Amino acid sequence: MSVKILMPALSPTMTEGVLQKWLVKIGDQVKAGDVIAEIETDKATMELETVDEGKITSLLVTEGSEGVAVNTPIAILNGSENEKIDNTKKDEPKNQNNQENQEKEKIFEKTEPKKNIKNFDKNKTNNKFASPYSKKFARDNNIDLTNIQGSGPNGRIIKRDLKLDKFISSTEYKSIEPSSMRKIIAERTTATKNSVPHFYLTIESNVDKLLKLRKNINDQYNDKVSINDILVKALAIAQKNNPKTNVSWHNGKIIQYSSVDISIAVALDEGLITPIIKNADIKGLLEISQDSKTLIKKAKEGKLNPDDYNGGTISISNLGMYGINEFSAIINPPQSSILAVGAIQKIPKVINDDIKIINIMKSTLSADHRVLDGAIAAQMLKEFNDIIENPFDLWLQSKDMEII
Repeated sequence: MSVKILMPALSPTMTEGVLQKWLVKIGDQVKAGDVIAEIETDKATMELETVDEGKITSLLVTEGSEGVAVNTPIAILNGSENEKIDNTKKDEPKNQNNQENQEKEKIFEKTEPKKNIKNFDKNKTNNKFASPYSKKFARDNNIDLTNIQGSGPNGRIIKRDLKLDKFISSTEYKSIEPSSMRKIIAERTTATKNSVPHFYLTIESNVDKLLKLRKNINDQYNDKVSINDILVKALAIAQKNNPKTNVSWHNGKIIQYSSVDISIAVALDEGLITPIIKNADIKGLLEISQDSKTLIKKAKEGKLNPDDYNGGTISISNLGMYGINEFSAIINPPQSSILAVGAIQKIPKVINDDIKIINIMKSTLSADHRVLDGAIAAQMLKEFNDIIENPFDLWLQSKDMEII
C-alpha cells in the first residue's frame, strides 16, 4: 500500500516552505528516521525525516520548488501509478467541494509539481529567485540580490551566499578580525541578553546639591573628585542599605554577597572593561577617587589583574561626558544589576510656585528579574536618588575627609 509523504509544518506559523534538496532518489529504500530532504522556511533550513519504511517510488516536487503548501504530498513510498491514483481517489470526500482535490489528482497522475509551486526558470536572472530567508535578510540589510550568484539548486540564492565575504554592497568595506576582548564582549553580551530577563527602571534626580558638594571638596583638597566618584559612593550606600539587591543567580541558586563591590565601566579602544572598587560602601570619597584613577590607568595600559575586574556586586556606566541624556545597559554577569547614568542637564522647574533652573540627571537601572523584583530594585534606586539629591550622608560616611 502506498504512503504519501507530506510537506511538514516546521513551525506553528508555517503555511508553506521550499523543498531545497532531495537526499534520496527514486528506488531508494528508506526506514523510519532516515533524512530524505532539506526543507527551508523563512527562519531556518531543517531536515525532513520519514516516519515510514519502504521504497521511494515517486518524487512529486522538484528541488528548489518554492511555495509548497503545508500538507501537500511531496513524495510517495511503495506506490505504483495505479495505486497512486486509487489512493488519491479514496482519500477524497465525495461532495461538490472537491474540485481542487480532483485537480491535484490529475497533477499527481502526471507526476508534476503542484500548480502553486513556483518552479525555477533557467532564463530568469532577476533577484527574485532566492530563498525566503535570503529575501528577508536582503530586505533587512538593504542588500541588492541582483549581482549575487546563488549556490543553491539551479542557481538559487540561499543563506550561505549572503555571508559578508560573499558579496559587495554599494559602499566599500573591509573585513576586520575582532580582538580577543571584542570577541569575549560579543559572546558575553549576546549570551546575557538572551538568557537574563532584564527589566528597567529610570529616575530623574535634582543634583544641585551634589554639584555644590563636589565643588566644595575640590576647593579644599588637591585630589580632585569626579561626579562619578560621588555616584559610586552613593550607589554603594544604597546597595548596602538594600541587601536583597546584593545578590546574583547561579546554577539555580541565589547567591547573597556580604561586601559591596562596585564595577565601573571603562571604555578602551578594543572594547569595554569593568574594574572593581571593592568595599566601596566603607571607603571614603577620596579613597574611592584614588582607586578609580588607579584602576582606569591600569585598564588603559593593559595592566589590570584578573582580581581587578572579576566579580563585583553591581556596575555603574556613565556616558554623561558624551552628552547622552539617558540609556539602558546590559547586565554584567554574575551581577544582577547595572546603573546607567546620563548627562547633567539644566531645565526649568516649578518650585514653590516659582520657576527655577535646576540641574537634573537621569539614571536607569537594569535588573535581573530572576532574583530582583520591581519593588526591591525600585527601593534601591529611590534610595540612590535620595542620597544624591541630599548628599550630606556622603560626608558623614566618608571618614577620609572633614565635614565641610
